[in-house]
Amino acid sequence: MEGLEVFMPDLPIGLTDIGLKTQLTPFINVGLRIVDWACQKYRGKTFGTVTFLRRTDGERFLAVHGETLVQRNGVQRTRSQLKILGQWIKCKRSHKNPDPFLLKSILKAAEDRRLQLEEKDEENERPRAKDKKVSLELRGLSCGHYEYLSDKFAYTQDIVWPVRGVVRFARDTIVVLFDAIRMEVPYRTIHEIIVSERPTSLTLTLWEAPRFFEVGEDFVFMMTAMGLYGPPSANRTDRTRLSQLPHTGANHAAILGQSLVYNIQVSPSDFTFKLQQLKQKEKLNFSYYDFRDVLQGRTYMADGMKTIKILLDNCNATSAVPFDVLFQFQALVHNGYLLPQTVETILKRLCETAQTNSSNGSSSGKANGNHGTANGNEGVSGVKKKTSSSCPFSADAVKKLFSQIPFPGPDIEASTFSPSEIWSFLLANEKEIRQGTAKELISERARQNLIMVYKIQVTPSRITLLGPEAEAKNRILRKFPHHIEYFARVQFCEEDGQDIFFNAKVSLGEVWARFKKVLLDGIHIAGREYKFLGFSHSSLRAHSVWFMAPFVDHQGNFQTYFSVISELGNFNKIRSPPRCAARIGQAFSETPFSIDLVELGVDIQLVPDVKSRDGSRVFSDGVGTISRPLMEAIQAALPNNRDTTTCFQIRWGGAKGMLALDDTLGGMVMRIRPESMVKFESQDVRNLEICDMGNKPIPLVLNRQMIKILEDMNVAEEWFTRVQNRELDRLRMITAHVHNTVTFLKRQKIADQINFSKFIRRLHKQGIDYRRDSFLCSVVETVVLKEVRLLKHKARIPVENGVTLFGIMDEFGFLEEDEIYFTFEKKKLYGNHDPVMHDQLVLVTRSPALHPGDIQIRRSVVPPRGHPLRSLSNCVVFSQKGGRDLPSQLSGGDLDGDIYNIIWDRLAVGSCSREFAPADYPRVSPLTIDREVTREDMTKFFVEFMATDQLGVIAVKHMILADMKSAGTVDEECKLLAEMHSTGVDYSKSGIPIDMMKLRNLTPTRFRPEFLSPAPPANIVDRTEIVFESTKPASLEEEEDEDDESGPKHRWYRSEKILGTLYRAIDEKKIWKQDIHQNVNRQGASVWDQLLLYIKAQCKELGGVNWQAAQDEARRIREAYDDAIWSATMDYSDNFTKGLSELEVFTGCIYNNTGVQTRRQRDKSVRLRDEFNRIAKWVEGVIRKKGIKSREDDDDDSDVDEHGSESASHEPGSLYANNAATALELSLACLHVGNSKSSSFGRSKEDFQTFKVVAAQCALTELELAMHQQDIARGAALMAASMR
Repeated sequence: MEGLEVFMPDLPIGLTDIGLKTQLTPFINVGLRIVDWACQKYRGKTFGTVTFLRRTDGERFLAVHGETLVQRNGVQRTRSQLKILGQWIKCKRSHKNPDPFLLKSILKAAEDRRLQLEEKDEENERPRAKDKKVSLELRGLSCGHYEYLSDKFAYTQDIVWPVRGVVRFARDTIVVLFDAIRMEVPYRTIHEIIVSERPTSLTLTLWEAPRFFEVGEDFVFMMTAMGLYGPPSANRTDRTRLSQLPHTGANHAAILGQSLVYNIQVSPSDFTFKLQQLKQKEKLNFSYYDFRDVLQGRTYMADGMKTIKILLDNCNATSAVPFDVLFQFQALVHNGYLLPQTVETILKRLCETAQTNSSNGSSSGKANGNHGTANGNEGVSGVKKKTSSSCPFSADAVKKLFSQIPFPGPDIEASTFSPSEIWSFLLANEKEIRQGTAKELISERARQNLIMVYKIQVTPSRITLLGPEAEAKNRILRKFPHHIEYFARVQFCEEDGQDIFFNAKVSLGEVWARFKKVLLDGIHIAGREYKFLGFSHSSLRAHSVWFMAPFVDHQGNFQTYFSVISELGNFNKIRSPPRCAARIGQAFSETPFSIDLVELGVDIQLVPDVKSRDGSRVFSDGVGTISRPLMEAIQAALPNNRDTTTCFQIRWGGAKGMLALDDTLGGMVMRIRPESMVKFESQDVRNLEICDMGNKPIPLVLNRQMIKILEDMNVAEEWFTRVQNRELDRLRMITAHVHNTVTFLKRQKIADQINFSKFIRRLHKQGIDYRRDSFLCSVVETVVLKEVRLLKHKARIPVENGVTLFGIMDEFGFLEEDEIYFTFEKKKLYGNHDPVMHDQLVLVTRSPALHPGDIQIRRSVVPPRGHPLRSLSNCVVFSQKGGRDLPSQLSGGDLDGDIYNIIWDRLAVGSCSREFAPADYPRVSPLTIDREVTREDMTKFFVEFMATDQLGVIAVKHMILADMKSAGTVDEECKLLAEMHSTGVDYSKSGIPIDMMKLRNLTPTRFRPEFLSPAPPANIVDRTEIVFESTKPASLEEEEDEDDESGPKHRWYRSEKILGTLYRAIDEKKIWKQDIHQNVNRQGASVWDQLLLYIKAQCKELGGVNWQAAQDEARRIREAYDDAIWSATMDYSDNFTKGLSELEVFTGCIYNNTGVQTRRQRDKSVRLRDEFNRIAKWVEGVIRKKGIKSREDDDDDSDVDEHGSESASHEPGSLYANNAATALELSLACLHVGNSKSSSFGRSKEDFQTFKVVAAQCALTELELAMHQQDIARGAALMAASMR
């Protein structure tokens, strides 16, 4: 469509895109009734443009507002007809043609506007919160805390800013502006707004700290133009992120993390009217209370923080209180749960009590461990400690307070926060813990090689103390199993726990400086100084490091940073800080399993690498071999279902890489290639550590980069649509029939430990529809929606004729140059289907694939029977022949643990008519210094990496240009981006960052293809149910709110390439309404009423079951279970102040309302699923009174007891043999208890529901066993009678 561009040469310099649009809308939309247009105004420039989709619209605009010729004093001159902000603006036809992608974006907005008008309101869409902005005049700001003075709720100011400015309630954020300072308070962080009328003020109770900025003058200019702010100054700069609000006489940073209450005094003018407008914003919770002026008894946070620090230090120095208890008390203060003065009173009483107990030698009712919990005497490390009987309660009793302490408020009793009441809570918590119900959960974690580690979050404005949380072992933690509490994992992140995202408008220099100071100075916790120790490669990308405090080990050696690092190996010869950090980081890699090589008598052999004839290419880069006896010994040391594993990713001394089975080796043999595998010298070679293993095939899933390259290779469009439609059809049918639901839940491994899929099938067999329960229904719907969103917004399309496997080398020279051999357990991926792999062309790649040559075509062959390669499983074997190894051709891969994708689909491979030469980037030497690397050098690099890591920016720009350019990924700019991405991947080891000047010189990407646009928000409502928000399409959100500056704004256009086609083929809202979200009548008897009715009828046939006597035990079990679930909601949430929902814990999937998880959320989801399975295994064992095996990789779904053994109470011939409650009785009692409302959890109001699901599954299993035994007994009786 032919558009028209209008040029405006003399606009006010401070005007922004939004400001220009705001000023032009009355002239264009209202005056001329033109809606399809866009304007652009460049920052710091005096010119801008208006682009009209239709030329006729542009000509109409110029006819009314363009320049006209007038006669003045006989001289013909031009005169402007448009006035903006009191300034006449020239408007004339531009000499340039409109940007075609801008026209595309205007066209897409027009189409979306039309579609939106056609859509009818749907009842299951939540109406969008009122977005009308409300502005209030700021007359004063303070931060402080709540306390109870003479039992009256009060607000105490800690710091006051006597300022004037403006308070704006934007779409998602409160923005406070004064003196070139900007304070942002996202609505989601506000627990409550207390409205007061004497004086008129709003008091904000916050979950987390606000964001603070020093604003540039562009923003001030815009506010001035809108009559909301004072005059601009001459200087104009970008916004700068601050770590605190500046104050002339007070240190805001000293109390910022604890004083999370902000009082905003506003003008009384129109206050009542504006307050009514604010109430229309559904995201805000208001209450009314007029604080009284109280002069006596106020406490101040700064004084309290100084006093509590001294007291904590003294308690630790005198060993009056165990450190793990002190840690939890400091966390309660540091994280803003209790006032320091309150904890001071409790600690003093604790010290007096401990001293008295110690003097009396009493041990009655005391905690069991100097560094442990009261049950099982297990410490932070999960190992037994020496007991200390003087402390009346354990760290776990203190930690439980986090789930019990509510926000202070007008409706909360003053006694809730009194030291005596909290002391009573602690004693009650200790009593409950000492009953030992959760003891087996601790043991279960230890059995899975997990340990409990302290976590610390460092944000731009505060430090919070968390944990201890379950963490996989690494070499360092394995070395000091009795001193785990001296180590801590430190996360550097945004206030909400997310990564700090790059924003071109914001300078983060002050934030990076703060992070660097923390890394250099360390963190003081209860008398200990935790300082930087190191980081692994993965933790570097996740912006986390390990800290440690000095300690004396069990042999009497004083351990510091220097002694710990020196024991790992010799790093003195490494002169590159990033490389040195990476080598030390090998010891921090998660290695859940460890094998003692000395004990096994392993013969370690060093063998040379296999190279090309000229020696320039290494075919065996990172891979060694092991003999079958050693492989079997490793398998025996691993958990169940590892007996088919033949490839292991390892760490050994200074070596890293893969070890693969070589069946030609005899005895206990391990072969290491020192040149490619050994990264530093080390004497620490006793143990072989296992990072990962090829124990099963990984399903192959396409992604957007892979799809784009395949399109450029001319793979048929039909194939892409076919594989997507196959998956989409499957997802749409999941809730249509219970069989599909059960199959899906089993495939997704949802609550697999309790066999949740079988539970749904059991309900169906009894004629009970699980969809009549909102929670059970939401479990299924949430997981299906997650898969649909991954399909649409990430193009994560499963490929049946494909697989992902670890890569190793052909040790025997069987494969020719262009051949590969891949083998996997087909039953684990396809059931009984056995695809033919011999003499077949396949596509081979590795993610991330950006260069067009990152996907290659090779021939798959299968060695003859009896060949050593046939002993391998779940791996792809690459040839050792030719001029260059194949792995290095695939995104620069190697064989030290990389995984590779293989596709053998005939349509995909057969239609592929183009193949591109692989990239061959020169090796880059790492940055070096002319001296030994210090830890200060490594911390400096860590901060530089956080500040300059632009991998995500490169990858997104590559996707945009590959879509915009006709040549796709073959375009030279895309190839350059692929090379820059490769540099970025190596940055963590080379220290050489991406050259951002190259990036700026590429084609601007102001416009983005629609498949990159954000998903419509869908939220978990009432923490159990998914509800879509009714929002505008992304193309219509065109920078409509300057106040909500969460990041850069974008314009979207319709993509005509395959990714656009696939994206538009999925209407997620339509699929949600028509296929996933089932409207089921939930009137009448509930699922649980029907289930109990069925169970009672069956119990009657057994002669009755006395479950009532077991109710007290059932309540204790539920309380322990709910505590474990609550801990999981907090431990695995990015944002420690707001936990996950129980729905997320149960499904093992952290939900993101944008539909796409962050990298950290993906990683945490995996660990969350494992944690829920541990909790479920533990509680099932407690209820059923037996040991329960893990269900990992267990595909049994029959109706018999899935764990293959009987409960302890099911003795043959005597169904109820003892006086204690039987497993069936206890299961039924737990089911009844589970049907009651759960205890409240302090600041979280969620009613936990999953205990009844676990209890119901236990009850049904025990019931089936009892009925089965009764049938056996009856049969035996009949047989005996017939024999008589």
